[in-house]
Amino acid sequence: MPVLDSIARAGARRIFAALILIVISACATAGNSFLPPSRPAEFSLAGVPWGIAADSVTTLVEPRGYNFNRVDEDGDMWFDGMLFQTPTRLFAFIGTERLVKFRMVILTEDEDALSVYQTARAELAKQFGAPRETVERFQAPYRKGDNKEMEAIRSGKATVATYWLPPASARMSHVSVSVTDELVVVVDYEGPAWERESLRRRKGQPR
Repeated sequence: MPVLDSIARAGARRIFAALILIVISACATAGNSFLPPSRPAEFSLAGVPWGIAADSVTTLVEPRGYNFNRVDEDGDMWFDGMLFQTPTRLFAFIGTERLVKFRMVILTEDEDALSVYQTARAELAKQFGAPRETVERFQAPYRKGDNKEMEAIRSGKATVATYWLPPASARMSHVSVSVTDELVVVVDYEGPAWERESLRRRKGQPR
């Protein structure tokens, strides 16, 4: 039951490329494109309710160790932090001026991608219990345990992801964590209104 639809994947690829350039540029020029606070970010976003207005998102997210960066052309909000000692961008997706989804992009070093994935997976299991589905699928010539897992993921011949369906009381439709073929870790929290908002975006309808 994939949580990341094709549009989201395409958008994520552009985001990952841009983020890598941002981090490299920030390190090289001491610029302020990437704006993490001095303290580590928190992984859990529990207590941030769906459907709140954008200004309330900032109020609730910044105390968790993320600095507001900007609002993009889609009206989505960008926050920067250091999670697991790794540059991380948190996207707050806004639909009809209300919070509908979070996406956490953890820009891991290649060699750390799987260990950070496992750490994030364990943290999500503490919050939401046993996952609904775990996918570790490898295509020939790769296989699980061959010590070439990262090469397989990078080449697009492996899928490593875990999905949850939290209880209705959590007011969260889907939660997932995955390793992309850019070898970064993505955590998605999708609220009840995200499916409708995602459809609107795919159709290119105005906000």
